[in-house]
Amino acid sequence: MSRRALVTGGSRGIGRACAERLARDGWQVVVAARGEAAVRDAVAELPGTGHEALTLDVGYAAAWAGAAERLAGLDGVVHAAGVLGPIGSADDVDPAAFADTLRVNVVGTFLAARTTLPALRASGGAFVAFSGGGATGPLPRFDAYATSKAAVVRLVENLAADGLRANAVAPGFVATAMHDATLAAGADRVGAAYFERTRRDLEEGGTSPDVAAELVAWLLSDESAGISGRLLSAPWDPWREPEFRERLRREPHLATLRRIDDQFYAEVPR
Repeated sequence: MSRRALVTGGSRGIGRACAERLARDGWQVVVAARGEAAVRDAVAELPGTGHEALTLDVGYAAAWAGAAERLAGLDGVVHAAGVLGPIGSADDVDPAAFADTLRVNVVGTFLAARTTLPALRASGGAFVAFSGGGATGPLPRFDAYATSKAAVVRLVENLAADGLRANAVAPGFVATAMHDATLAAGADRVGAAYFERTRRDLEEGGTSPDVAAELVAWLLSDESAGISGRLLSAPWDPWREPEFRERLRREPHLATLRRIDDQFYAEVPR
């Protein structure tokens, strides 16, 4: 029998890559996003059959309540919906825009877990959320985004500690439309160094969203059983290696959000 997954933010970018990967792996995918036409188009282009389109604004409890009946019988959830939010120094950012970013990115993740938890518990399924820039280190001028992504990781760790198989994925720099806002804000507002880095990474193409999609597919598969409460970098962590996978099962503090003293982490060559 085919497995069934919900992918929020599934109409474009990383979410769409995840939906396409799961569909190729034989999953029936519920693609959710705010734009009705975009969701419908994304579903129409997925390989296989039995996929569904769901128009959903993830930051509102009423939207999830209205969709709850359609989300029974899930074996996996990929929560990729998110926004970048306001850019600028803390004394020059609209507090309402800051709060709205947390509503979408943090409350939206909580509502996704809250709504789908009964189905995932019943099926023994897994939940994957997306972390990213600012979750493990400062990201100045992107205070709302960085704060929200750190909160998402801790929420995932809490869900895992309460018995749900849940993990967070850092996709690396993926050239999506989200980064257009950084360039539009300009070097003065963003900071010259980060602006130039973003411009260069966009020109070079960044990390393929298919790398994160591959990791997500593995985290939803039976092969990742026993791995939960982890923050994994799609491009940098050696998660494809059997030895590292066993370490994730065996070492409780590996790939978690915590204070590190007297230790240095470096990028691990792939």
